[in-house]
Formats: sequence, C-alpha cells, structure tokens
Amino acid sequence: MHSRRTVLKGLAAGAVLAPASALAAGSAHAAGGYHLAVVDQNSGTVRIFDRDATRWNDDAVVWSFAGKTHWWSDVWADLSDVKIRRTRARGMIALVVASGGAAGVVAVRRGERTDSDNDLLWEAEPGDNPHSIERIPHNGSILTASSKGGNNLQLYSPADPDDIDDFDNYEKVNSWSFPGAHGILWDPRTSNSVAEGVLWVLGEGKLVGYRVTGSGTNTDLDVWREVPIAHDGAKMGHDLQPDYTHRGHLLLTDSRGVYRYDVNNDRVIDDPIWRKGRVKSIARHRSSEEYIWVVGSPDTGEMGTRVSIGTELGEASEQRGWSQARFYKARIVSPDYE
Repeated sequence: MHSRRTVLKGLAAGAVLAPASALAAGSAHAAGGYHLAVVDQNSGTVRIFDRDATRWNDDAVVWSFAGKTHWWSDVWADLSDVKIRRTRARGMIALVVASGGAAGVVAVRRGERTDSDNDLLWEAEPGDNPHSIERIPHNGSILTASSKGGNNLQLYSPADPDDIDDFDNYEKVNSWSFPGAHGILWDPRTSNSVAEGVLWVLGEGKLVGYRVTGSGTNTDLDVWREVPIAHDGAKMGHDLQPDYTHRGHLLLTDSRGVYRYDVNNDRVIDDPIWRKGRVKSIARHRSSEEYIWVVGSPDTGEMGTRVSIGTELGEASEQRGWSQARFYKARIVSPDYE
C-alpha cells in the first residue's frame, strides 16, 4: 500500500522549521529529545510531533493519520486515543479509536502521512463512544474501551493464535460491561507473579486488573484485582498510562485529579498527586522525567488547546499547540508498556 499525504488543518502559522527527524522505529525517543503523538479532534488527525520543535506546524509533523468520514458514515469522527506499539511482523503500529465508533490498527512508516484509506491494517466498529484501545503483546488480542452502552469492553482476537500479526484474520470474540470505561493499558509485570501480565481498565469509580487467559478465539478475561477510587463527587475516569520513570507505577486521571498507583500495593486510590479537574491526558517521559498533560475546558468542548510539559505537575515549563486545536490525548511515542 502507498500512503497519500493529507491536508493538515488547523496548524499554527509561523516560521518554517527544518523538517523533523524521522520517527526512529525501535527507539523510545529521538536523538536530542523525544516525540509526542497527539489526538486533535478539530483537524480529525493523530499526529506525531518532535517534542523539541519550538512551533508545532506542518514542518514539525513526523507522521500523521486522518480518520476519514463520509456523508454516510462518521465512525472516524472525534479521534480519542492513540498508542504506539511494536509487532514482530509488521514493525511499528498505531492503535487508534474514535468516539464516532471506530477502532483501527495503522502502519507507522517513517516520514509518511496517512489517512484511513491507506495503511489501515485492521478496522472495527465497537461503537458506544470508544475512548481507549490496547493490544496484548504475547496474545495479539485487541481490546477497546467505550464509555457508553452495555458492552463497554470488546475483545478482538486472531483466528490463528500462531499468526497474531495477520490482522485480516481477527474476529470479535467477547464483550463485557464496564460502566464509564475510558482507559485501558497492558501491564507486563506485578510482584504477585501473574503469569503474563495484567490488563488494567479505568472506568467510573474504579480501576480493575484482568488476567488474560487462553489464546486465539479462546481468549478470555478474569478479574484479578479491583481497586476503588474513593472520594466524594464524580469519579469519571479519563486517562491511564504508565509512569515511565517507575516500573510498576501507573498514572491515571479522573474528575478530581491525577493519581499514581503502584501495582505492587493493593490499596484504595484516594490521594491525588495533583488536585486538578478536567485533566484529559497524562504521561511521563523516562529520562527527562517530564510530565505531559492536557487540560480540557467547557469552552472548547472539554478538549485542550495546549499540551503542557514540565517536571512538576501543574507547572508547565513549555506548552505546544494553538487556539484552534482540540487536543484530547498526548502520548509519548514509545512501544514500551512501562
């Protein structure tokens, strides 16, 4: 398949930058810095930017994906999540979902910009406002998390468990109820020696860890741990990511703030590390120890216009974005699960 360069809408005007370095396949960050993948609902794109670019304009884009919508279907409207993962046979991929109802696996090729007619290796329609997506590395199964409806978690698995990178051969095999599901993340280790890791799901008022059992179309989920989020008021979860500076630590956000959770401690989540509402996205880079966050506003449809960067939460040393941006998620470009 050949990629077609798409028109990038809504980028900030300004001085033209030197082209950003190509995405380094197999590397968690580029030389001299790292890359950030951002979901912008105004332009309908996922874009990877060079974190060190002083202006995020067209020349700072390393890679992009546009979810195409048509008059008869808007399932790719309002892109809501992206994760970069590595496969043995396909190289780097982007896992993407859109609140309009779609989910997909997109090939990530250096320096190329794609749309949903190109490089889309797999596509499904879980519906009910998809907010997050993850892939189980040893099993190949893909899970999506939708915030509405009764089938919030949906599982897609390879028909042939010995060829998990054949995305033409995936089937929907199961679904589960999980009210308010917003975040989903694979965790490869725990001190309790859960054989092949834990799948964490964040929803309304709780974080739940699942063991993934079986393979192929016999893949299933078993609850391993349920962790309440205990505080007064709304407990709607928003984001769930690894803290790359601490193995076994998760960062999550809900209506009240940002939390750190140590998977080696079975405890209630009740003490935010940052008491801030509307934090839609959270991440932390390993070597720089920088936090990356997006705060939404009711004036912008709960999206953010800036991606904030700083070593202290809430104290941005730098920001990237523009007034017309509608950022929902900002991710460190790394295939590592923690």
